[in-house]
Amino acid sequence: MARLREEEINEIRAKADIVDVIGRYLPLTRKGKNYVCTCPFHDDHNPSMSVSSDKQIYKCFVCNAGGNVFTFVSNYEKISFIEAVYKVADYTGISIEQPLQLPQRNVDPQLAPLHRACGEAIEFTHYQLDTPQASDVKKYLTSRLIDDSIIKKFSLGYNPPNDSLYKFLHAKKHSDDTLIKAGLCRLTAVGMKDVFAGRIMIPIHNEFGEPVGFSARRFVENSDAKYINTSETDIYVKGNLIFNYHRAKSEARKAKKAILVEGAMDVLAFEKVGMSNALATLGTACTKEQLRLLKQLHVPIIVGYDGDRAGQSATYAFGKLAREAQIPFEIVDNKYGLDPDEIIEEFGKEELRQISEKTISWIDFLFTFLMTKYNLENYTQKKEFAMEMAEEIYLLKDDFEKESYYIRLRELTDFDMHGEEAKKQPKAKTEYVKRSYLAFPKSGRNHAEFEILSQMLNGVAASNHYKEELGFLQDDTCNRLALYIIDYYRTHRKLEVADLFDKIKEEAVKQLLLDVSSWELGKAEVNLKVLNEAIHKVKECLLDDRIRILNEQIAKIHDPMEKARLAVEKNGLIKEKEEWRNAGRK
Repeated sequence: MARLREEEINEIRAKADIVDVIGRYLPLTRKGKNYVCTCPFHDDHNPSMSVSSDKQIYKCFVCNAGGNVFTFVSNYEKISFIEAVYKVADYTGISIEQPLQLPQRNVDPQLAPLHRACGEAIEFTHYQLDTPQASDVKKYLTSRLIDDSIIKKFSLGYNPPNDSLYKFLHAKKHSDDTLIKAGLCRLTAVGMKDVFAGRIMIPIHNEFGEPVGFSARRFVENSDAKYINTSETDIYVKGNLIFNYHRAKSEARKAKKAILVEGAMDVLAFEKVGMSNALATLGTACTKEQLRLLKQLHVPIIVGYDGDRAGQSATYAFGKLAREAQIPFEIVDNKYGLDPDEIIEEFGKEELRQISEKTISWIDFLFTFLMTKYNLENYTQKKEFAMEMAEEIYLLKDDFEKESYYIRLRELTDFDMHGEEAKKQPKAKTEYVKRSYLAFPKSGRNHAEFEILSQMLNGVAASNHYKEELGFLQDDTCNRLALYIIDYYRTHRKLEVADLFDKIKEEAVKQLLLDVSSWELGKAEVNLKVLNEAIHKVKECLLDDRIRILNEQIAKIHDPMEKARLAVEKNGLIKEKEEWRNAGRK
């Protein structure tokens, strides 16, 4: 694991602008001195996340997600803190001499031999592609415009005949049982045989980049199946995998979109035209696990399935699932009825690039696709078409779009489905309550403690004054934050909220820091008058607590002498409270 000195991390944080970094992931809109955007950490439809350039923090006022630039990158990309530091350094143009060394992911010891076998199969078959025996394979790949850079990037290979792969892996001490379980070999009546003999090998990895299987293509036209894929194994579950996901996820975030296609060769087609953000579902059906992986990218999905009938049907099935999973997506308007490679062959590379930019909405796609599913010359089918279209239009968030599509539907079918919307009951969903930081905390001790902490964040003078005049807050979380602030000023003349955030260990205290620093009623500078008023309020509350406890004790005690003693103590506290109140009014 890479270890960076605290000074190095602080330097990276100081040079990174959180607005620029978050702007790489999300569109930001300026609002006053801060920026706002929709929060990626909950189902947000109205901008509820605020990004402060001054304090270098972000805060969602709905789901309470917040932190500094490292926290955002770590949580958004679901990576470790140290990975986030390196990524922010890269964004900022800071070179870190010490290379990033990530800890090995814990892999089930039962599965590790299968991953190793697949990994060594990739190395062997990739090497074989440069041997004289594979010259025809190399010519075939060249004819498909797959050059050496693509071959190297995707570790493409060739599995020679005569069970060469089995012989190699057997010599490497992989057991027959392991090779069978990895889907590389099978046991026949004449012994162990290669599953993919005589084919081009396209390695498949899981989301962590671990090798799990292959898609093997023939390179000559014959009666054999065009593709043979790894049969389901303990590490290869087709519905849990997205081809090229481990490579394309960073490219997708850079491009702010991912292109979803059907198969591995379609991904390679986009790679040919310089687009590295394509990934494939290894077939046409999309599973819940694949949807989870796509949603985890936090970018719109551009659906580029083939333009033929099967591809359009797959687009329809995906759209239903993606809309339900609330994954933003658009659809390539492929009017050619061709796959990506065929588009390159017929019209050239530039046309594939351009067609990927020509997208239509889900509703526009449905208007075209469903007209092939329903016969609008038949009244019953036309009614079913109108009902299905109206159901999808109803689910749109944009009222302007909804009105426009209802009009289009009425013109096409003569059914006015807009009136049906009023009859629909909205589906129950989880509602987040937006907290108002103008009204929180409302009054009393909580407000005073909040004010004290806010002042302490403004400067060391407030921190020192608090330490001398009070030094303790009743709320434990508030008290912990005050101690962190005091400790911070021991080595810093000015407090940086984003820096202090990383030094705090307790999540509750981190959350309080974000709340206080985002408090709209907080003063921008140290104001000793405001601070003194808050300190006096807290002291009054402390005295009230002590008086209340004495009253409870007096009520329970029967000894008149002890009652008298407690009464004297109580009167002293009442007098002290009055003095504090009068001092606070001056």
